[in-house]
Amino acid sequence: MSKVYKSLKEVVTLQRSKNDPVALAGVKHTHASSLDEEINELVQKISGLKAAVKHREEVIKKETQQAIQTLSEDFVMLETKLKDAEETVRSKESVSQKMEESLTAKIYSLQNELNTKKEPLQSRDNEINDLKSNVDVLVKQATELEIAIKQAKAGAVTEANRTEQLTESSNTKIAALEAQIRDIREILRGKESTIKGLEQNLTAKILDFETQLRNREKLLAGRDTEINDLKSKLQVLTGKMKEMSSFFKQVEALATVEEQNSSTLAASEPLNGVEEKPAASPFKVKVPTVTSNEQTNVAQQTVSSDFFDPMSQELTVIIGRQAPLIVREHVAALGESMEKFPKSRLAELLEILSKEITNEPLRIGFRRWFVKHV
Repeated sequence: MSKVYKSLKEVVTLQRSKNDPVALAGVKHTHASSLDEEINELVQKISGLKAAVKHREEVIKKETQQAIQTLSEDFVMLETKLKDAEETVRSKESVSQKMEESLTAKIYSLQNELNTKKEPLQSRDNEINDLKSNVDVLVKQATELEIAIKQAKAGAVTEANRTEQLTESSNTKIAALEAQIRDIREILRGKESTIKGLEQNLTAKILDFETQLRNREKLLAGRDTEINDLKSKLQVLTGKMKEMSSFFKQVEALATVEEQNSSTLAASEPLNGVEEKPAASPFKVKVPTVTSNEQTNVAQQTVSSDFFDPMSQELTVIIGRQAPLIVREHVAALGESMEKFPKSRLAELLEILSKEITNEPLRIGFRRWFVKHV
């Protein structure tokens, strides 16, 4: 603006030298002084407006950077606390509920902080509107300046060209100022879009964390149901074990009845000179030559050695080739032999052999086979 002022003075001095200095001296002096004052006021207002706009832009930039930094720190804090919540969910369900409540409270606080961040943005919009009003005032002043220049044209033709140049320069400067204001608006819009993007990312991550918490709760509920199912299966198996023990007791009772019947038949004489054969027992029992009642009782209380061969084959299918050796070792550990293994210890042998089978369905199948082929 100082260059414009100097050029304006030069033009005025040239025009004074060309024209009559005596006739127009007073008029030019008054118009030039008022015009200089108005130009100086306009220059001061425009420079002050530029400084205010620049200062406001720096303030907005610092505030947005601080807001982004606080949001990132809150987000990192939220991630760490959610990791802690996942670890506590694995241990106890009650602790997971408490952590969920704390997380929801912190999410609400984060949302409140985001809402509070919106208030400075609104204040910035108000400031921009104030700047717009100041620009309008400047535009009005420029129009008033144009009117003054037109009035000056009526007074002096020589000063008209100079005032036109001055108005053109002022218009260009005002246009440049308006362009700067538009750039500032675009920058503010870009910053608002980045803040909105950050808000969307935060909401998406919060929703993701909530879905992860729900999935953890579903997994815990599924594990609880699995535990309940296993407990029910265990109760069923204990019931079956009780049934099998009662079944073995019934088998022993039947064996004692058969011993008594066979002993009475062996002690009595055959009718009509024909020896009657005893009825076939449903169990594979080794029946030696009857010499006395004591030998008959011992023979009927032992299992036939042929019983261990199919049992070893059945175990070989389940646990492998070492099954016959395992059966022999367990029989020896009980202090018995395969040739004279007592029926009263079959249930004990079944329990020991069942422990060698890790698969639950295969264990149940073997126990059924054992009861079926005793």
